[in-house]
Amino acid sequence: MKSGEVIRYIRLSKKLKAKSVYANILSRPAISKFEKGISDTTTDKLFEILDNLNITLEEFYFIYNIDKVKEENIFLQEYFESFYSANIEKLLIIRNNSKKAFDKTNKIKNLHYSALADLTISYISQKEVNSESLEVLKKYLIECEEWNYYELILFTNALDFFSEDLILLLFKRAKKKLVSFRQIRKYNNEVFVLVLNILIFFIEKNDIEKSSFFYNELLNSTSETNNKMYEKTMIIFLNYLLQIMKTKRESTNEVEKIISIFNFLNMPLKAKQCSLLHETVKSNNLTSSVNNS
Repeated sequence: MKSGEVIRYIRLSKKLKAKSVYANILSRPAISKFEKGISDTTTDKLFEILDNLNITLEEFYFIYNIDKVKEENIFLQEYFESFYSANIEKLLIIRNNSKKAFDKTNKIKNLHYSALADLTISYISQKEVNSESLEVLKKYLIECEEWNYYELILFTNALDFFSEDLILLLFKRAKKKLVSFRQIRKYNNEVFVLVLNILIFFIEKNDIEKSSFFYNELLNSTSETNNKMYEKTMIIFLNYLLQIMKTKRESTNEVEKIISIFNFLNMPLKAKQCSLLHETVKSNNLTSSVNNS
């Protein structure tokens, strides 16, 4: 549908008369053409119309692009399911379909999806990554000066394939934008997830300095409303791991409590991730400590 047709749909669904929506914005003939999709209007006037409809630009965009939103959600859902289940066959289908979509439409998003799936296949197979696929994501994120939600999601999902230096470079570049993201309810959780994944990256490397830095960044990324229980539970768990890294000893085992919480929240994959991360930290710190004594 054209933007005017969507506006008409919203207006009628709210039982609003045209004069209350378009007063001093569009003439009667212009309203008719606009709502039939024959003509368009300026951005400024569209903002005024949305305000009169009591709807945000984000809500309007969602309705306007509902088919595209469904398509993107389907990709992400299929990608994550394939990743967590290590389903290489499904990832191959995702990679090939995304590449075909790019060749047909030339939309860069489809090329990124194909590259992401390709790198994930290498990661699961424990094979050397395709340098061309890596360069596609790397080049785009480095050259992109204005980050938005899409870049944030792309960076978050590509972390496993980037070097330490590249992660630090991109985080530094994105940090100013992340501050504004935290003010937007929709994006707040994504900021937390990004910083969380970077923190886990450095915990796995047993880098105390960088882990401590990103732990503090994570504290600044917590929301007041979104997934509060999940966020606070992760912060407690990660602080516990940091203490093991710093002291080289484990006084009390809190991991079972954390895992029970995630199982209660119906997050078995997160429970498994925490268990594996705990084992990695113990291996890097407690085992070596015992061997050295």
